Amino acid sequence: MEIDIFNYLHEEDIIIGLKNKTKKNTISFLIEHLIETKKVEKENKKEILKVLLQREEMGSTAIGGYIAFPHARLSCIKDVVLCLAISEEGVDFDALDEELVNVIVLLLSNQKEAGIHLKLLAYLAKLLRDKSFVQQLKSAKDTKEVIVLISKQAEIVG
Repeated sequence: MEIDIFNYLHEEDIIIGLKNKTKKNTISFLIEHLIETKKVEKENKKEILKVLLQREEMGSTAIGGYIAFPHARLSCIKDVVLCLAISEEGVDFDALDEELVNVIVLLLSNQKEAGIHLKLLAYLAKLLRDKSFVQQLKSAKDTKEVIVLISKQAEIVG
């Protein structure tokens, strides 16, 4: 199955210049953003935050290489939701390599969507494992540049 990342990641859900410094504040901010862009319902914020933080307690979703993939499957999520945030200064995400995280991709999907959830996680890891690509994202000036960079990288990784 070939994945078109832009079926799930929309321009309005790309955040440049993230200022949050902690994992909890960052995750909370991303959920708030998704409420504003009408991707998730406001009444589900506490549940989503709780489940994402519980997942982080099991083990950080910061896998090294300046990237983190906070993710959860919840019954209150109807469609697959992606939000990408870029922090120039970095966020403390308890990364395995103890580095600050510059690229955070939040993935939410329905409880019943294990297949696409796992495929997207694998695809995102493949897309973002190129350190020079992550550095280019980190220095992107606007969402259009991020979209161009992701499109080029998607062609490379297939």
